[in-house]
Amino acid sequence: MGVTFFCPFCGKATPDDEKTCSRCGRSIERWREFPYEERLLLTLKHPILEYRMMAVQLLGQRMYARVVPKLDAMITTERDVYLLKEIAIALQRINTPEASRALDRLRDHPSPVVHQLFMSESGSQEGEGE
Repeated sequence: MGVTFFCPFCGKATPDDEKTCSRCGRSIERWREFPYEERLLLTLKHPILEYRMMAVQLLGQRMYARVVPKLDAMITTERDVYLLKEIAIALQRINTPEASRALDRLRDHPSPVVHQLFMSESGSQEGEGE
């Protein structure tokens, strides 16, 4: 049994020796020519949650502002609360006006896991003034 490979552009499972994706028609070989951050952006659509989470973490650590619209869109589509928490952390690190607007959307999230991040943030800010 071979290794499962996913098209980096559309996420379709494909044999690892295929040079062109049968779903989207893009050249899988050309993916390696993309800059690292752009490959991470493509990984945000990966079907495996852990890969998406790693991409969010790395893009946040790199403070890659081009990811903000994609993270903002993921706030609506993603259901995993731990991934949403990583999105919040990445947006905080990027710290642009667009990232702040996306964070505002996350502040009202009903999940305690996501909400806890903002509660600990406001608690540490309150303690700074004393």
